[in-house]
Amino acid sequence: MLQPGRAEAAFTVVDQFQGRGLGTVLLRHLAAIAGGAGIHEFVAEVLPDNTPMLEVFENSGLPLTSRREPGVVHVTLRLR
Repeated sequence: MLQPGRAEAAFTVVDQFQGRGLGTVLLRHLAAIAGGAGIHEFVAEVLPDNTPMLEVFENSGLPLTSRREPGVVHVTLRLR
């Protein structure tokens, strides 16, 4: 269970539309909505081989921490 002020960020982009910046746009939009709803942190679990999603998080401009475990990367993004 998540703590108050935290939300899980997860979304899927259909294969034919991947690599067009939609993940970045979705993350920005979610961050804008979340800030107004009292959310101050996103958490996500990403498969280690999902490099494009990890790059979306890393290039978001949001403060990021990550922790790798076998089979998963735990990502935390701090919203401004």
